[in-house]
Amino acid sequence: MLSMEYQPPIDIRQVTGRVVGLGSHRALQSKTDCQGIITQASRSLAEISGFEVDELIGQPHNILRHPDVPDTIYYLMWQTIRADEEFFGIVKNRCKNGDHYWVLTRVAPIRKNGETSGYTSARFLPRAELVPEWETLFADMRAAEQKASGDGEARFRPAIDVMNRFVHRRGYDTLQQMVLSARA
Repeated sequence: MLSMEYQPPIDIRQVTGRVVGLGSHRALQSKTDCQGIITQASRSLAEISGFEVDELIGQPHNILRHPDVPDTIYYLMWQTIRADEEFFGIVKNRCKNGDHYWVLTRVAPIRKNGETSGYTSARFLPRAELVPEWETLFADMRAAEQKASGDGEARFRPAIDVMNRFVHRRGYDTLQQMVLSARA
């Protein structure tokens, strides 16, 4: 998966711990090709992330990846969208300067002539009171990933189990149901 392995031109491990509010930016949008390379980015996404639109175009989408987000989230996203289904999640994104912002994200395949030609992503503001729970969930998932061994599903299964228990404890059957209830 290119998006998980690519090393962007900035050090995405450098973080400040400062949160950026989305303010009036209600929807941050982008499109990628089938490998996750950004082909379009909204001005709102550029403004919040601290990049220029032109800096985002041609870069793998993980240029916005915050190191706190478990690999499992991206594994599940790629599994879902490659199956031509929509993925819903809550993600902590990293700004160019190391600040961060939380978003509820929807990633969906773009279909042309019966074939997937890329992906579209829209991000919205999640309810603020949910962020501490997701911080804890992500820490627990990263800990499960560090203990796991194997490849593919075996590598991610312990963190998926952590996430599924989190979802079920909150009264939902699926991550999608829970995420859709989290929009501000």
